[in-house]
Amino acid sequence: MLLEELLGPRVKTKSSQEKQDLTPKEVLVLDIDNQLLLLNGNKPPVKYLKKNGKICKNKEGRPKKRRIKSWFSSDNQFKPTPNGITFFQGDKNCFNIGSHSKVDVLTNFKDEIIKGSYDSEIELWYKLCEARNSRIKKSKMNCSR
Repeated sequence: MLLEELLGPRVKTKSSQEKQDLTPKEVLVLDIDNQLLLLNGNKPPVKYLKKNGKICKNKEGRPKKRRIKSWFSSDNQFKPTPNGITFFQGDKNCFNIGSHSKVDVLTNFKDEIIKGSYDSEIELWYKLCEARNSRIKKSKMNCSR
């Protein structure tokens, strides 16, 4: 007996976590919010610790986690790298923040992103993200064969 006869028609798989389709601007604003949380220090955002593409686990079998990387260097430079890709391209890809507050820099950057001041940079950055993601997907497909 076919499963369709026994159980009825097929349905979409239920998953505990469905990924939202965000626009590049929304992804960037989300990453800026995570940077603000990192500066706050209260429950900073974390990522899974990976080695050779696999998530590392501790002795109890739970995944190891690490804090996300700050966009501020020890030399007081601001270099946004959402999704791990540098936002401002070229050799002049960061700002010296001087005596400005890191929170003020991030808040101003977020406001300007929302206003649309960096739309051309967002488009270029997103193309780089897509190119990287397609390379990763292709290499994973080649490895599984």
